[in-house]
Amino acid sequence: MNSISLKRIVSFCVPIIAFLFFLGCSGMKDDNYQLIEYPIETNDDISFLSKPDLKILDIGNSYTNDATDHLPSLVKAADLSLDDMCLYKATRGSASFKNWMDVYNGKDKGSTYSVSKVVGGLKTTIPTGKDTGDNGELFRRVLTEEKWDLIIIHQASGFATDYDKWFTQWDGGYLDEFLGILKKHQPDAKIGFLLIHSYWDNYSGNREGSSIIRWHKIATGVRNLKNDHRIDFVVPYGTAVENLRSSSLNDSHDLTRDGTHCGIGLCRYTAACCYYETIIAPRTGVSILGNSARTSHSSSSDYKYDPIDVTDDNAYIAQKAAVLAIGNMFNCVNPETGEKVIK
Repeated sequence: MNSISLKRIVSFCVPIIAFLFFLGCSGMKDDNYQLIEYPIETNDDISFLSKPDLKILDIGNSYTNDATDHLPSLVKAADLSLDDMCLYKATRGSASFKNWMDVYNGKDKGSTYSVSKVVGGLKTTIPTGKDTGDNGELFRRVLTEEKWDLIIIHQASGFATDYDKWFTQWDGGYLDEFLGILKKHQPDAKIGFLLIHSYWDNYSGNREGSSIIRWHKIATGVRNLKNDHRIDFVVPYGTAVENLRSSSLNDSHDLTRDGTHCGIGLCRYTAACCYYETIIAPRTGVSILGNSARTSHSSSSDYKYDPIDVTDDNAYIAQKAAVLAIGNMFNCVNPETGEKVIK
């Protein structure tokens, strides 16, 4: 039996399932939404999260930063050392699957990327720092000099709704080829996927003109990827964000800081709560519910729309939005009412 016992995982899952069941049976109808029924969908197998010396690599872009920025503060507030695991990230601005393939092959001209540790105390053999895409040596070393248990990827936001094109040869394609590279160097690793958040309703790049409709297309693509067995694991932080948007805490820019990225403060906090609940909570038995981490931010010219502080009044709703996303990855649920909603 692993040092992280099955009993601990079960003791964590049972109250969460009960919580989801309770919320799924409650709620009031809003005239702007219709109640829908659906089966609960979650990750089928999380037992690998309990293995000793767990090593996780997230390969993405600025949306990876959105999803992980608050993880250290959440772990600290939960008083977890995480000495026997680590989470690293490799990020390149606006990176698609093709961009990372080009980085690997030293053909991503004019780009830069970075590798850094997010949380955990486990030492690895890989270097951290920055490199150029027309070099790619650092990224190749990340894939060849360390054995990863879970590698998480995601599509660039501009291509996230074009699932059928992910497997063709264009700027938003080459997914199978990228997976081939990962499997070549990391044949035993589980492949995870970030289900990212969608744009603000009125953002110029939002072809659907609706955050929830665009998110639904993104979620459907990830569901298809999971059903096709191309991935093993989903981190549904975008669902957590959409859950929060369905609550009274949403604002006029759908909790973004520029129409695209998660807003500083509450939205990023919610994304990190979901990341935590997907990976850290099953491993440690410590849920995000009741986590005491809070944040305070001042306005800055670095972002277009003002941040929203995480306070005692809104933190628990954000945490519930994250927990609901774990058991309802591909459906939006209002964390205040438990209502399952679609526009």
